[in-house]
Parts: sequence; structure tokens; C-alpha cells
Amino acid sequence: MGFEYKIIAKLSEKQISEIQNILELKIEFDKKYEFDNKTFYDLRLANNKGKMPNISISLESDGVYICRYEGGHLWKNLKELKEYIDDKHIKYTLLDYQD
Repeated sequence: MGFEYKIIAKLSEKQISEIQNILELKIEFDKKYEFDNKTFYDLRLANNKGKMPNISISLESDGVYICRYEGGHLWKNLKELKEYIDDKHIKYTLLDYQD
């Protein structure tokens, strides 16, 4: 289990598609897969040779779920996602499952 967060936001289909593209174009993008009726995007840093990705992300009906297996700050290695949310003025609430 990692450090889990949820960016609670109302995202349009266009925004979801654009976020999917951002994730798939990241150099750290490892794989996309389906689990429990959700699509996950795994990000893996070059120095990670283990079984677990560094970050796993799922776009859900109420926002973006992020699990950071390595720990660290929520936005670490997710600069493009943060910039997109800020540039599009997407209002969100951050849920930190560790709290």
C-alpha cells in the first residue's frame, strides 16, 4: 500500500481525455490497465526496477485517484498534471487518505 490521495473535481469528458494524454505522454509512463472496472495509469521512474510502480493514477467519476508507492509530496513527478489543473482553473478539493 502506498500514500493515497484523491483530487476531487468535476471533470468534463474533454478534460479527462486531456489528462489521459498528459499521463500517457510522460516519460515515466509505464502501462495502462483495467482493474475493478477502472483504468489505471502506472508511472515508473527509470531507476525503479521493482515490481511496484512509483505512482498509480486512476481517473474516476469524482476526480483523480493517486497512489504514490514511494511516498513523497503529492505533486512530485506530476508537474504536468498540476499545471493542467491550474491552467484550466479546475476547482478541486484534495483528500489525503493518510489524515
